[in-house]
Amino acid sequence: MTFPVVLVCGMFSSASTWAFNAAVDLIRLTSPCHVAFAAALDADTRLPPPPAGTVLVLKTHGWGDPAAFLARTPGVRCIVTVRDPRDAVVSLMQRFGYGFDRAVAYADHGAAGIVGVALRPDSLLLRYESGFVDRITTISTIASHLGLTPRDEQIETLFRKLQPDAVQAAIAQAERLERFPKGLPPGETADPQTQWHPGHIGDRRIGKYAQLLDRNRQSAIATRLARYMEHFGYAA
Repeated sequence: MTFPVVLVCGMFSSASTWAFNAAVDLIRLTSPCHVAFAAALDADTRLPPPPAGTVLVLKTHGWGDPAAFLARTPGVRCIVTVRDPRDAVVSLMQRFGYGFDRAVAYADHGAAGIVGVALRPDSLLLRYESGFVDRITTISTIASHLGLTPRDEQIETLFRKLQPDAVQAAIAQAERLERFPKGLPPGETADPQTQWHPGHIGDRRIGKYAQLLDRNRQSAIATRLARYMEHFGYAA
């Protein structure tokens, strides 16, 4: 492992938490690892220096200006996850009970930041619609991106750990252990170690916005996130 900081940056509901946990578990096969969620990153963000030999894995949804943060923070390897923002908005509404306006605002706040990180030539891009969460080869792809060479049996173990039933069990265990901060709605609280939310696993349907959003709402999302949609090839 040659990268002291790994940044997982993704659109809401794009399986960024899946990619985050895959990266963390891979790194921990060989190195100590600290994890953190960054609500926003920008040029003024300063990270505490990790202990020697320790990797810091950050998860963010693109708020702020993470490209400016990266420009001033050497030695960061990036993983970017994307999804059609119309489906991402629907998923936030379904899983966490967000109203339409709030869900769109959340997606919009991070869209430019995600594009900025994806523009780095050394970023690994994972597209939700490709079904990367269902392919064991994704674990190998992430490992290679991080300069790691896990054994086949280790890859298989990590992949099983990230299957929906296993994630649901991990969320239930976190609830039993009271690892979720109290007094917050599901979408605003997460297990500090894994970043899984209560109710995190959705129906994983692709293109569901066409049945669940009227044309005006679809157009509103496409207008607000036009640059993101154009950059990643999501036709309006």
